[in-house]
Amino acid sequence: MNSELKALYRDTLLEHSREPKNNRVLKNADAYFELKNPLCGDLITIYLKVSHCMVSEATFEAQCCSICTASASMLTDQITKSDIEGGIDFADSLIESLLQPGISIANLENEEIQSLAGVKSFPSRIRCATLPWEAFKGAVSRLV
Repeated sequence: MNSELKALYRDTLLEHSREPKNNRVLKNADAYFELKNPLCGDLITIYLKVSHCMVSEATFEAQCCSICTASASMLTDQITKSDIEGGIDFADSLIESLLQPGISIANLENEEIQSLAGVKSFPSRIRCATLPWEAFKGAVSRLV
């Protein structure tokens, strides 16, 4: 990865961590799920409002590091106005691409989310990036 791309990714992560989108409790959520990383103490809750198998609104509340906050901000942006199955597929692809050495996150179509690729170089921080996506899947499981 060239230095310009690294700087762009760093800026994207910083923007989402400093001014996260959808960082609030969603009153009257159809589902929510809280997840904690026991290794570092990151705590996140994902809230979903769903209508006709579509995520009409997604928000989060967190006490976590900047990587987790940025990932949650990107998640809520990505899944809002998407169908639930598409959101789950995207979450699975993202988690797999971060956990598996041979799979590139560049295959994902969202350029902002590709900025999470840098965590692959720091195995102890991968869970920081995947935690919101795992919580999203947990919230979806409560809808059924």
